[in-house]
Amino acid sequence: MLRPEEVETLVCGSPNFDLEELRKVTNYDGYSPHDLPIKNFWDIVMNLSKDLQKRLLLFSTGSDRIPVGGMSEMTFKMSRIDNTEMLPMSHTCFNQLVLPSYQSKKIMKQKLLIAIQNAEGFGIE
Repeated sequence: MLRPEEVETLVCGSPNFDLEELRKVTNYDGYSPHDLPIKNFWDIVMNLSKDLQKRLLLFSTGSDRIPVGGMSEMTFKMSRIDNTEMLPMSHTCFNQLVLPSYQSKKIMKQKLLIAIQNAEGFGIE
């Protein structure tokens, strides 16, 4: 027999996650892991509060939880767009973050925070 917490984890996924694990399963389209915007992105998100990290996961995937099997069970894709006037975008059905190639870390952080703090998603909690 399963305890209520175990049923919740099976149905909703795990609330505990490690962004370093997400980094390991990330695929890049138009970027490489060694490009400056990608290095800046990971430096920014690794230093965000847990709440903002969860909001980033929600913005990018549609859920602030990870699959039951862990990050290794999911795919995450970061795609490049050259229009740096735009905010980051996501395609939650594909776990895809579309990240403009911002030239400075400061601008990237500002625009990323605007995007993740103002995203509504589907309104399902």
